[in-house]
Amino acid sequence: MAATGRHRRQTSLKDRYRHSIPGDSRWGGDDMSPGRSGVPAAAQAQVEVQAQVEAQVEVEAQIEPSAFGQAVLIGMEIDGVQRQIQHLTDLLRELRRSRRAWEAGARGERDVVRVLVGMDDAGWRVLPDRRWPGTRRANIDVLVVGPGGVFVVDVKNWREVRVEHGRLWRGDENAEDELRKLTDQTAAVEQVLADAGLPPTEVVPLLVLVGRRGTEQLDRVQVTGELDLTRDLVRRGLRLEPAVVERVLACLDEACPPMQDAAVAASPTDLPRRVRPSRATRTPPPPSAAPPLPAAPPPSAAPPPPAAPALSGVPAPPAGRAPEVDGLFSRDELWRELVDAAAREPIETWMTWLHPMQARLVCRRSSGPARIRGAAGTGKTVVALHRAKYLAARGDRVLVTSLVRTLGPVNRALLARMAPEHVNRIEFTSVDALAVRHLEQRGARTRYQRGIAENCFWLAWGRVGLASVLGRCGVEPGYWRDEIATVIKGRGLTGFEQYAELARVGRSMPLQPTHRRAVWELYEHYERLRTARGVLDRGDVLLLARDLAREHAGDEFDAVIVDEVQDLTCVGLQFLHALVGDRQDGLLVVGDGQQSVYPGGFTLAEAGVSVVGRSTVLARNYRNREAILRYAQQVVAGDSFDDLDVAGERGRRHVEIDRPGGEVDEVAVTGQAEQVSALRADLVDAHDGRGVRYGDMALLTSTNDAVASWQRLLTRAGIPAVSLLEYDGTTSNAVKVGTYHRAKGLDFARVYIPDRNRFPRPRRATESDDAYRERAVLERRQLYVALTRARDSLWVGLREPVGAGTSVGAGGGSPPR
Repeated sequence: MAATGRHRRQTSLKDRYRHSIPGDSRWGGDDMSPGRSGVPAAAQAQVEVQAQVEAQVEVEAQIEPSAFGQAVLIGMEIDGVQRQIQHLTDLLRELRRSRRAWEAGARGERDVVRVLVGMDDAGWRVLPDRRWPGTRRANIDVLVVGPGGVFVVDVKNWREVRVEHGRLWRGDENAEDELRKLTDQTAAVEQVLADAGLPPTEVVPLLVLVGRRGTEQLDRVQVTGELDLTRDLVRRGLRLEPAVVERVLACLDEACPPMQDAAVAASPTDLPRRVRPSRATRTPPPPSAAPPLPAAPPPSAAPPPPAAPALSGVPAPPAGRAPEVDGLFSRDELWRELVDAAAREPIETWMTWLHPMQARLVCRRSSGPARIRGAAGTGKTVVALHRAKYLAARGDRVLVTSLVRTLGPVNRALLARMAPEHVNRIEFTSVDALAVRHLEQRGARTRYQRGIAENCFWLAWGRVGLASVLGRCGVEPGYWRDEIATVIKGRGLTGFEQYAELARVGRSMPLQPTHRRAVWELYEHYERLRTARGVLDRGDVLLLARDLAREHAGDEFDAVIVDEVQDLTCVGLQFLHALVGDRQDGLLVVGDGQQSVYPGGFTLAEAGVSVVGRSTVLARNYRNREAILRYAQQVVAGDSFDDLDVAGERGRRHVEIDRPGGEVDEVAVTGQAEQVSALRADLVDAHDGRGVRYGDMALLTSTNDAVASWQRLLTRAGIPAVSLLEYDGTTSNAVKVGTYHRAKGLDFARVYIPDRNRFPRPRRATESDDAYRERAVLERRQLYVALTRARDSLWVGLREPVGAGTSVGAGGGSPPR
């Protein structure tokens, strides 16, 4: 033990003396200047001192110290070791704290980037960890470019943060320096994007606080909680066209390249893989069922996570606990936010909004005629408009057409909102107007006189039809007029044999051979009267235009888009098909048989149009809130319908619902005066009390006379109103008033339907069962179209107690309250 103690004392003494040796490179000395002997002076001094130390150690080693002295020496050594341990402990603690801070910041940036990458399907692009323009090593956390503009994002994972008196505080420290840095970054990005023609107002500095909610505006900087990031970006609306977004991205890629040495926050291993779900694999509840209640959690289930802190200074979640962002930022939630943001705009902007899920349909290539079909509110018309824009942008001559004359100006105005630079390459007109012009341009003289042709029919009815079996079967003469126009001339039939064997798609009242013979005789007499007067009816014009178009296919248009195709006649579609033939991307037909509001019908096979392998069914309703859609579906739930190439589809169709909620107000009144008063008061309350624009509301009724009457009543009450006959698709501050037919293809935030339980009209005394059944089905479809024009809320007037009058619901039931 003595030897061991002596050795320990020798080592301690040597160590103590070594700290006093100058120039010893082993202990941090740096005096290496040479001495006189050529040996460095520090080395000579070291040798001399070392010899002295060793001599002193030998002397001390021979002297046995007292116990007290030994204790003092050991105590001194312990104190020295403890000081070194404390120093290293403090250093280790600081390094760990610094590492946690950087890791937390990295997690925050990664989580924010994950949220932003999830918006890719909505047209947003994320550029993480980019070089600050004008610097060599400084970086910008994230750049975000999308329809809402350009965002310079700085991500902060701060535990204590608040906004107070217009300033940002991190704990007790003023964080103005962080805001100033972000503003400087934004100014640098603005300068870069000036070359791309982007105004500075479209570049937004955005400070994102991880794991928090809330939004504050501090001068120019927007401070946003991570959990509200998606909503805040979406609420910027649609400010940049896709072409501008691509130009900005190219400019930023060049001026703000990725940081070469930085760890990529959004590496493929960090970000969740986005798998696009197949529609075929979804299993939502049937439309008729109420939404299922959430299942009760098992007793052992963990409680829900606490609400995220706001920007008011509430402490953040404990360190090391990542915020639960994946569930909060699902694709469905993002898309709902996109829909709601579009719904806050005027109704005309809403009618141009394309859901991201449908964007792929716009630029899909088609080897021949194609079709898009789906229930009301599934976005068929807006897909057609964006398709027209896409085709025009690539240089095609495009026609957008439908039967309704007033839809042309509306669609033109809507497309001018989306792409003013391309609107002149697209023609918007009705099928009838196009057919007349087509004949005139090719030197075919036309005498289209609808009024004279109408008189010819009534003369033929009086001379031939009234005394025939047709006058005794309990059907109004107008039914036979439509039979001639849509079934016979609408198909271009030339002989009775064709008509005798025809299936008469769209006409459910059965006809015996004697009835068909009488109809054909009525048709022939009508034709003799018309020809004698030298006039053409609508069917003649379409037939002539079709035959001329077949001789000159492709001369006028490269692509034809037909909206509401179910309302055309077979010859009308043949005419449009002949304009482009079966060329690639030539013909696109859009429609829904359940929304057919005119008598008649046909199949695509009859028209000679094949869409096999090129037909798309839209199954998700993006327009109507759930309560409105359920209410409207009940009207036609029991009525099957023909859909051009699918016979006998069920009235209650499976439709996915994108927008829950909604409001349906059924107001029972005892007379017309009470109904007028209630409707007028609600219009004013919706505008003044609930913030619904007059221009986003519509009053729809079944006849033109009722339209004129309601328009006068609203005007006298000081409520601005405009007829749908005069509406051209521009934003105005007037309630739209029109018929169910005229509302086809349009959307409104709130719709008013007076006398809703008086349509379909009651059965007439002389009307047969078959005739009433066919008419009631058609009128229920017309009412269904009117009801589904409502996006958010619906007001329906019941001029007598429900159940006391004729029911409008299929199968004898009225829609749910």
